[in-house]
Amino acid sequence: MSVQVVSAAAAAKVPEVDLKDLSPSEAEPQRGLSTAAVSSMAPPAGGGDPEAPAPTAERPPAPGPGSGPTAAAAAAAFSPAAGKVPQASAMKRSDPHHQHQRHHDGGEALLSPDGTVTEAPRTVKKQIQFADQKQEFNKRPSKIGRRSLSRSISQSSTDSYSSAASYTDSSDDETSPRDKQQKNSKGSSDFCVKNIKQAEFGRREIEIAEQEMPALMALRKRAQGEKPLAGAKIVGCTHITAQTAVLMETLGALGAQCRWAACNIYSTLNEVAAALAESGFPVFAWKGESEDDFWWCIDRCVNVEGWQPNMILDDGGDLTHWIYKKYPNMFKKIKGIVEESVTGVHRLYQLSKAGKLCVPAMNVNDSVTKQKFDNLYCCRESILDGLKRTTDMMFGGKQVVVCGYGEVGKGCCAALKAMGSIVYVTEIDPICALQACMDGFRLVKLNEVIRQVDIVITCTGNKNVVTREHLDRMKNGCIVCNMGHSNTEIDVASLRTPELTWERVRSQVDHVIWPDGKRIVLLAEGRLLNLSCSTVPTFVLSITATTQALALIELYNAPEGRYKQDVYLLPKKMDEYVASLHLPTFDAHLTELTDEQAKYLGLNKNGPFKPNYYRY
Repeated sequence: MSVQVVSAAAAAKVPEVDLKDLSPSEAEPQRGLSTAAVSSMAPPAGGGDPEAPAPTAERPPAPGPGSGPTAAAAAAAFSPAAGKVPQASAMKRSDPHHQHQRHHDGGEALLSPDGTVTEAPRTVKKQIQFADQKQEFNKRPSKIGRRSLSRSISQSSTDSYSSAASYTDSSDDETSPRDKQQKNSKGSSDFCVKNIKQAEFGRREIEIAEQEMPALMALRKRAQGEKPLAGAKIVGCTHITAQTAVLMETLGALGAQCRWAACNIYSTLNEVAAALAESGFPVFAWKGESEDDFWWCIDRCVNVEGWQPNMILDDGGDLTHWIYKKYPNMFKKIKGIVEESVTGVHRLYQLSKAGKLCVPAMNVNDSVTKQKFDNLYCCRESILDGLKRTTDMMFGGKQVVVCGYGEVGKGCCAALKAMGSIVYVTEIDPICALQACMDGFRLVKLNEVIRQVDIVITCTGNKNVVTREHLDRMKNGCIVCNMGHSNTEIDVASLRTPELTWERVRSQVDHVIWPDGKRIVLLAEGRLLNLSCSTVPTFVLSITATTQALALIELYNAPEGRYKQDVYLLPKKMDEYVASLHLPTFDAHLTELTDEQAKYLGLNKNGPFKPNYYRY
């Protein structure tokens, strides 16, 4: 898809763009893992289906020798010690002989010394045309066709990027990274990033992230001698941020080889991708990829001569889907899949239900350390950051409807309520609905409040939660955004019609204008708000990343037959261990059970302390 600037007269010719969506199905019951592999870990005392339509792309580390012990051995070694941006003004600089005054109709006037008033040239308003340039994956699109969709369109907003954008994201370089010939300092060109020269800036960001990721740093320090991932060839598709870089470098220190692509076309930090490429990691990602770029990058990670992955780390399921669709024979050597998102887990269960899941898969999303920390606490902080950076709005007194009251919804609602917003909640699950009511939120149907709310936030993991009918009924200036992984929750495709005008305000912020002049503010084109438009708390991501690393170690070193071709949860022991590694940061001191107390409760003094069915 390309973005072109056209005059208002040509706006009626804007064609509709077809967007593919993802339709998750209801998940199958999850299975708990055997805890035999982690029984020796004592917590510190102190402390898509290939036959289904291709899903919409979310837009938008160093090898080492050694033999790999089991995850238990690796883990046991640790002991934690909004208005539109105006066009550039056409006014001349004032001088002693000229004064400026404005006509009553808003035009710019110049007053000459003899009293004659002349009108300055008016700036012609322009609209954004979303041209229909859908292409086959293997067909090379034009340079314009691959140009970043995240670029600001108007001249005045060309350099108007949020502070989360990369250092050199400005439009001084229109060349697609796919057309560049770049090499790192070691002479390698096995990567594709925006600008390898940004590596120094990215390295500084990674160093900052390392300070807030104590468990991963401990994992790297204590286990790198044993190399529990020696021989592992991990292909990953996640958000490429400084926190992901710490995870990738940790996997490399543990003996793995990694190749990486981005799971979202807007969330990549270009300077971090450059730093990873400079360090020797084959990374294929940049901020503002087109959909064709997105799949091309995934293919470059997977389809490489002389290298075949044996582990998959996925976020959203796009990488898994691509391998099933294009390279199904690769699964003969793949030992397992680790998936961390609701969307990706749904797709794994779809494969399992259809009998097409041919390797074991680890559901990290539903582990306690992901659900109760990343989903809740991360979103509680990042929702405000994303909204503030993109719209500069004040939250006090605003009416907000949050669609979904899972862990992400709970975090969003708590943050907005604390800022003085009036929060409504929509839910389909009576248990989550009752929780919302008990937390003091008004439970409504979206149709009941859609005309009055100032902000609409989706976080359900479903599709078409906000439809064109809802969008038509919203009031002027309503802000619409998504906090779920997939871009299917808001029916953005229905807005690509000739009668509606799109105006780019700044990076990731669009006005969609109706014929009567009403406009809504759409953030990140309906994609994940926090990672597309802002940043997320590093410490919380440390918890998730550590869980991912342990899941990879467990699957890679598990003896044959331990895991079937099904979807599993991490054992409770691992969840507790990940949590314990982060407690020293708070100078927290755990109470230890006495022998008598442990016997009374029927527990091991070292855990696990809760049964697998326990809900925190």
